[in-house]
Amino acid sequence: MKSIKLKAFLLILAAFTLTLFTCENTDEMPQDQDTDNTFLMRSMSELMGQFNDNGDSDDTQNPSGNMVMDFCFEFVFPIDFYLSNNTITTINSIEELVEVLINSDDDLYINDISYPFDVLVFNDDTNSIESLTIQNDEVFASLLDACAFDQDDDNVCYEIYDPVCVEINNIYNETIILVYPNDCYAGLDGFSEEDFLDDCASNYDDHDGLFDNDCFDLVYPIVLVNSNGDTVTINSEEALLQYIEEWYAENCNNLDDCTFDFDVAFPITVEYYSENNQQFQTIEISSEEELESYVEEYCASNYDDHDGLFDNDCFDLVYPIVLVNSNGDTVTINSEEALSQYVEQWYADNCDNLDDCTFDFDIVFPITVEYYSENNQQFQTIEISSEEELESYLEDYCD
Repeated sequence: MKSIKLKAFLLILAAFTLTLFTCENTDEMPQDQDTDNTFLMRSMSELMGQFNDNGDSDDTQNPSGNMVMDFCFEFVFPIDFYLSNNTITTINSIEELVEVLINSDDDLYINDISYPFDVLVFNDDTNSIESLTIQNDEVFASLLDACAFDQDDDNVCYEIYDPVCVEINNIYNETIILVYPNDCYAGLDGFSEEDFLDDCASNYDDHDGLFDNDCFDLVYPIVLVNSNGDTVTINSEEALLQYIEEWYAENCNNLDDCTFDFDVAFPITVEYYSENNQQFQTIEISSEEELESYVEEYCASNYDDHDGLFDNDCFDLVYPIVLVNSNGDTVTINSEEALSQYVEQWYADNCDNLDDCTFDFDIVFPITVEYYSENNQQFQTIEISSEEELESYLEDYCD
């Protein structure tokens, strides 16, 4: 758990209170400083674990999109840092700090921080983000120890997007909603099912269909641009989902009157499955018109009209599977991509009017399905022997 209990930290903080009255504050740059501040170096090392080599947020390390929750604390800028060449630089944002750290070398680097400075931390008892003042090295070290960064490597979550929402208060006592990709990531920050909001419906389905289709996948990074010309770079599908959720939470009091105010910046690259080459390929799309033409030609999907067994968030079919039609004809399907292609082709060959046309195949039992076990924190499989057993499984586990 990266967030810390504020009450415990305050007890540690109290132990150093008396030292604050004996410390002499100075605005002068310390001279002949040969050793680095090990506490600062530790915090900077841990901080850079939240970002990639380009300075972009690493989505696997920032599941909620809130630095206090994902990292353990958040620096309150501006902060003065001492550099190795005996100068002081004022950093005004986390982006500036990350840029300085990325561009550091043996000749010029940050080697100390100016006390006091403020940080934001999460108080479990009040369910709120609160401000703390770090007065000296000892208090800073205690903060880092309370964060228990060395425990994070053991916390590996599954990468299924099944969002859960929790409600906390920010530093201004305003209610904010954190959206985690799934309950595992929320659990790392100390939240349990009792904390999850009942209504965590994703706004992801409301945005431009470019981001949600069975025809192709976007190749990241992509750039989004709004009507004012503001841009944001998105590095993964998970980051896109989180960004859209956060945008709706921050900008839309009434979802019925609110539209995601960003378009994708062209050119974009998409990945698709080529039936001719039997492999995934990419293509660059240069404009909205070219995209519309591509979607119209290749992406008219009837896949959502077939049996819900093939399309759910509860489990995945283990392939191969066998389908049989009313005449007893069978076909073996070896992958989800092959299933989608087969269904599409069947509709194209057999249905002049989709309103009066139904996919004329059932699945042959037994089948094997794969699901995520919360008890064992891993994927497991189970064999289902009949239609009745499947219905029972769906009723019990797939609401």
